[in-house]
Amino acid sequence: MLVTDNLKTTIMKKYRNENGDLCYVFAWECGGGNSVFAESKRSALRRAKKFGAGTHDRNGYKHDKPYKGSVLVPNEKSMRSVTYEELKEFDRGLYLMTI
Repeated sequence: MLVTDNLKTTIMKKYRNENGDLCYVFAWECGGGNSVFAESKRSALRRAKKFGAGTHDRNGYKHDKPYKGSVLVPNEKSMRSVTYEELKEFDRGLYLMTI
């Protein structure tokens, strides 16, 4: 993303964790959304599917006991990598949906 302000150009970098993985945000098919960190969009989608199934956490670590209940399915078209500012805005939007 390129931001221009008073003849000063700044390139907004995509948000990464300490391992260098990009942050991807997405919406669930049934509503709501979440974020995961992954090295590529393909692996982010795979991680989101496991997270939605309740077998893994958002960081990709397997749960000792899978969570029972409804399975959340990520909307593939909504998945995108974001900057830190976009992540904060996305999280704020999810919070506002709850009140």
